[in-house]
Amino acid sequence: MTSDTGVPKAPPRKTKKAGKPKSPVRPGVVLRGRFELLEEIGRGGLSVVFKARDKVAADAGLADPHVALKIIFAGDAVEPDIVSLMHREARRLRDLVHPNIVRVYDMDVEDQLHFMVMEHLNGKTLSKAFRETPEHILDVRKVNRLVQDVAAALSFSHGRGIVHADLKPGNVFIERNGAVKLIDFNIAFPVARPMKVTEEDTIQILGRLGAVTPAYASPQRLNDAEPCEADDVFSLAVLTYMALSGQRPFGGKTSLEALKEEIAPEPIRGLHRRSWKAIENGLALDDASRTPSAAQFALEFTRQNVFSVANRLMAPLQR
Repeated sequence: MTSDTGVPKAPPRKTKKAGKPKSPVRPGVVLRGRFELLEEIGRGGLSVVFKARDKVAADAGLADPHVALKIIFAGDAVEPDIVSLMHREARRLRDLVHPNIVRVYDMDVEDQLHFMVMEHLNGKTLSKAFRETPEHILDVRKVNRLVQDVAAALSFSHGRGIVHADLKPGNVFIERNGAVKLIDFNIAFPVARPMKVTEEDTIQILGRLGAVTPAYASPQRLNDAEPCEADDVFSLAVLTYMALSGQRPFGGKTSLEALKEEIAPEPIRGLHRRSWKAIENGLALDDASRTPSAAQFALEFTRQNVFSVANRLMAPLQR
């Protein structure tokens, strides 16, 4: 290719295409000059959770300087006053110190990224435990531990005026030593527009009073009533039913659909009638008829199971 003067033309300069901007949330990023993001360990509709290295803790010589950072995608969907509410609620959770509740250390913000600093746990969620277990059924001893630990956490939080409001397998964490911890207490906040995300093969609805996962929620929560203790008791009963049967109590129906269609949960085969009665009372669709507290639910459910195990241990040897 030549010009009119006979001088060869230079080939046209190739312009670099504008690359996709790097995400501000990725491994290697350091927030507030302190928390180095290492790897993504969880993701939801409005947030992502990273394992992070706390540089201050590392410099202080702590054996385990790792924390979990829950980074919330506020964006345009959340009003500024709602962001303030999120920070205020996080401060309430910071004071919720219990062996069966994940620690919340702080909530901070950098460049519109609002993040919660939490205890980093080693183990797996109950939803993963279900997937790894044949027929998704847990041993009754593990279910007893699950019910006792979750009920202890709920009783503690309820006593301080805090309702979990979105109890489900993904929000129950089983540590390597078998201890159970509740994670992801629902910070109730409205959103500027309706949003839906899929999670655990269910739909998580973000409504006027925060997130709710219909497969585990009471009919009152699905009617957008303000969360209360009875809703957590219902969700605990759903988890207990699932852990023992591998099924949801109303099949593919939500509790609200079950209420409208007058569907009762199918009794769990092989379960002692008193243990079943405890679960049935926890699953009462009418909250006035439901077991009044998580502690009462745990007592009624585990009492028969512990009694049965003790009887077997104390029975005379057959010769």
